[in-house]
Amino acid sequence: MIELTVGRALTLAAQSRPERVAVTFEGAHTTHGEFEAQSNRIARAFMELGLRKGDRLGVIMQNSAFYLAVICGAAKAGIALVLLNYRFSAGEIAYHLGDAEAKALLYDTAFQPAAREAAALVPQLRLFAAAGHAGEEDARLSEVAALQSSEPAQADVRETDLLVLQYTSGTTGRPKGAIITHRNRSLAFLHWPTIFGYGPDDVILHAGPLHHSAPMGMTLSQLCLGGRAVMMRSFQAAEALRLVAREQVTWAFLVPYMYSAICASLDQQSTRPTLPCLRILLSGASPLPTRVKEQILQTFPNAGLFEFYGATEAGTITTLRPEDQERKTRSVGRPVLGAEICILGPDGTRVSQGEVGEIYLRTPSMFEGYYRAPEKTQAAFRDGWCTLGDLGRQDEEGYLYIVDRLKDVIKSGGVNIYPSEIEEAVLTHPDVIEAAVIGVPNERWGEAVHLVAVPRAGRTPAIEELIAHCRRQLADYKTPKSGELRQELPRSAAGKVLKRSLRDEFWSTGVKV
Repeated sequence: MIELTVGRALTLAAQSRPERVAVTFEGAHTTHGEFEAQSNRIARAFMELGLRKGDRLGVIMQNSAFYLAVICGAAKAGIALVLLNYRFSAGEIAYHLGDAEAKALLYDTAFQPAAREAAALVPQLRLFAAAGHAGEEDARLSEVAALQSSEPAQADVRETDLLVLQYTSGTTGRPKGAIITHRNRSLAFLHWPTIFGYGPDDVILHAGPLHHSAPMGMTLSQLCLGGRAVMMRSFQAAEALRLVAREQVTWAFLVPYMYSAICASLDQQSTRPTLPCLRILLSGASPLPTRVKEQILQTFPNAGLFEFYGATEAGTITTLRPEDQERKTRSVGRPVLGAEICILGPDGTRVSQGEVGEIYLRTPSMFEGYYRAPEKTQAAFRDGWCTLGDLGRQDEEGYLYIVDRLKDVIKSGGVNIYPSEIEEAVLTHPDVIEAAVIGVPNERWGEAVHLVAVPRAGRTPAIEELIAHCRRQLADYKTPKSGELRQELPRSAAGKVLKRSLRDEFWSTGVKV
């Protein structure tokens, strides 16, 4: 049997297209042949440094071509990665690495202080520097790799081996490590080109952090086809547009707040670029506001827009295709190839068409459970179906509509209120660029609807005006009872708004609104 491993797919791509550019980063180009040799050296360097198949390695780095090669080298050596948000505190780093039972931590020198502090909290954790200046006791991976052969490492990697422990964003509690095998991700890599329509000659813009599963996975998928990835160190809207034009980028995965930033950047330009090279746009991780969607469709008429519903644990579950964007505005589409969904009520039975219930799913790329958390794994599965804690409904054509996160639902006076509906309403106000709706303590109703809005640059709409704007579109019980303006919303590494952080500001103090 041929094993479905990430390393094998990358090697086959390099063998078929060794002279084609694989990675473009800050003006430098690396061919598939060069990238294959570099990742092989890194795989051997990990083994030279004492890491073995099955060991867990934490990585805290900013986006770079070298970071991408580290991910591929670890896959070839059978070393499972714990990819860390570079904004993490030392305590957060220590929590993830301790929970993962990691053997070592690889860091960019900019994060050396946090790495050292975290290592003091995790017994026997070894430290490696990626490159550059480091303490004398920390080996530098780049130097060790330079001394290694470019031949493939002798590691018996199987498709059932752990590829990455991908920790969830922790929007509803302590982060938990999703067990992602080579087979899980390899199946996704095979599905995505079929679902979204990209191929070996396409060029992806990698704008998100590599420690987030979707941008990392989609970039690896493009490389496994023999295509090219144009990487950004960090996302900047104006720079993203320049890179698309200069490098003739053909597709990109961006989360909704990135699209909002791009639209805001375009509003400041005298002429809007059409970018005819751009033919595929993907949006996921959180709902795409209708107003932003309309701007995307108008600004990039040559690009087909796909919205999808997916997760670290399952890959892509449903997708709304370009031809359905205007007739199924708030939908996330129908199940993709090999995926199934069902909507269950509180009693575990299927709800009627159009009724709201908890979304359960099955897909070949499903994760293997949560690491060292059998109770969380058991809670996520029911008779072979998995739930991510989302509420939704299906229409008569089988299109799925995400209503909200189960734990974000506001229960006011015994009535369920879905924040996403209110957020969609307030985002139609011209002075608001982002919004989050949460439930806050209320003596009469238990919870009351509270609005947190981010105004457009130079605008300061009155909260009373925004509440009145919602009242014109919504039933009275859904209309926010209070609100505030903020310069930004707290976000996870995946770009999702951390509503828990907003709620905690109210519930931890017991202040009634």
